[in-house]
Amino acid sequence: MKKVKLKHILISAVVILAFFFFHLLYTGHHGVFNSIGRKYIFLYKDSIINKVNTVSNFSWVADQDILNHYIYYEDLKNKRLYYEPDDTSYNNYYFVIWEFKTLKNYNLEDVFINTHSIIPESKFIWGETLDSKSYCPISIKYLYKIDGLILNLDENSKVLKELHGKKYKGFFGLVNKMSICNKKGEPQIYFNFAKSQHPTVLLFYKGHNGFYLIMINSRKKIDENIIKILNLD
Repeated sequence: MKKVKLKHILISAVVILAFFFFHLLYTGHHGVFNSIGRKYIFLYKDSIINKVNTVSNFSWVADQDILNHYIYYEDLKNKRLYYEPDDTSYNNYYFVIWEFKTLKNYNLEDVFINTHSIIPESKFIWGETLDSKSYCPISIKYLYKIDGLILNLDENSKVLKELHGKKYKGFFGLVNKMSICNKKGEPQIYFNFAKSQHPTVLLFYKGHNGFYLIMINSRKKIDENIIKILNLD
């Protein structure tokens, strides 16, 4: 009788674990080309839309958020369909526009950017990594929860200029590692740049019925003025 009960317990445990792993996979991100990312083009000014790659843009989609990749071609004669961090022969800009659906009603005043933090190893026991072979792999905790937004920059990162507007806040600087934490300071998302002190413009933007993280990179030339091509009013 005891053996039968033990067998039932083991079967139940296996079923529960299988369901749990399936749930994690289901709630993770899946890749989509073109169709999703085009809905975020409104964040660019109309005058430069023809220079934004809307043909091969890529999105990572999940229940809580949608992460989109774009390339802005400053020089249309020298277009590349990829971002190569060591190639300084052209000056295209690589954009990440990441909508966090659960932060739709979040206030910018509650976003805290903490510089010179000690950021632990950028891995989660239960998590996924997006763009693992890119210049900036992003690790995300499964079923992450951001109930208070704290952005930590490690001690090898440097903020060169703080950026503030009516609907955005952020910085231009050199970034090595970053983490987004909840209000308890527990990491939920890691950014790990392959090249230390990568020139970066990062904004948190609230507007157009959404809350977004916007990250911009370019190896040849970049400063805070790149945000002028965005609709941030």
